[in-house]
Amino acid sequence: MSDGLGFSLAQLRYFVVSAEVGNISEAAEQLCASQSTVSSAVMRLERQLGVQLLLRHHARGVSLTPSGRHLLREARDLLGRARNLKERGDALAGDAVGRLDVGFLSSLAPFLLPGVHRLTRQRYADIRLTVHEEPADRLAALLREGRCELAVTYDFLAGDARFHALAELPVHAVLADGDPLGRSGSVELAELATRPLVTLNAPDVIRHAEKLFANAGVPLPRVIGAASVETTRGLVAAGSGFALMYQRTEATTTLDGGTVRTVEIAGDLPPASLGVAMMPGLAMSGRGMAFLDVLGSTVSAARSGTRPGIPGAAAFR
Repeated sequence: MSDGLGFSLAQLRYFVVSAEVGNISEAAEQLCASQSTVSSAVMRLERQLGVQLLLRHHARGVSLTPSGRHLLREARDLLGRARNLKERGDALAGDAVGRLDVGFLSSLAPFLLPGVHRLTRQRYADIRLTVHEEPADRLAALLREGRCELAVTYDFLAGDARFHALAELPVHAVLADGDPLGRSGSVELAELATRPLVTLNAPDVIRHAEKLFANAGVPLPRVIGAASVETTRGLVAAGSGFALMYQRTEATTTLDGGTVRTVEIAGDLPPASLGVAMMPGLAMSGRGMAFLDVLGSTVSAARSGTRPGIPGAAAFR
């Protein structure tokens, strides 16, 4: 492994072993290399460092020069740190141990993150989960910058990232409890469009809504932006409009005491895939695989209307 310094770790290793055994031939046997390879490597190292490291004694092996004696300890230290780096890399790649940075779509976090933390503690106690709750555009930046290995999101928000789907979720309408629409069953998208659409104030989310309406041949209604899912629900409860959501909760009361209800939407609206996004070409680490296991279990429990150990909790259905 060569670098900008001009010498390699292999050359340092050949020097250290040769100095320790005092014989190039015996060093070559330990290193599973030819005598000429080891000898040439040490001589190249001497040229690149500009000092003589070993004295060659005919038929009596080698011994350290004063400069070689000074540099031997540093060479050993550098090789030790290189081994530690390799061991650390192996652990990061293959073991469910250490810190894992995960992005979480802010609208999904309240529904899934508590269960994810709970199961991570139960199944993978050695993982230190660090979560970044962000809107979709910021999640993409975190992945590109290498600050997160994975991001929990929807397929329509994943952009150019590689996406691993865990569940397909239908879209449904959220209405104020007193709204007469859908009382007798499902509601048409065209009926909903007579009211304003309350949605997260994020360009990707609004573009997705535009596509849903366009594919159904229905004009997009006036849009009222909100910063969070709970604000969206509160505005709907107050009669400001309706919302479209893939997250479905059993809780009908909003933080300000209003009430909402969910209604199925008639027609063949495409579902959204919930899953994790990661950068193309990035191999998933052992910690990432463990997180995927935990997230899959949490999503399955949410879709069945339960959380592990918490009956009757919020659900995706």
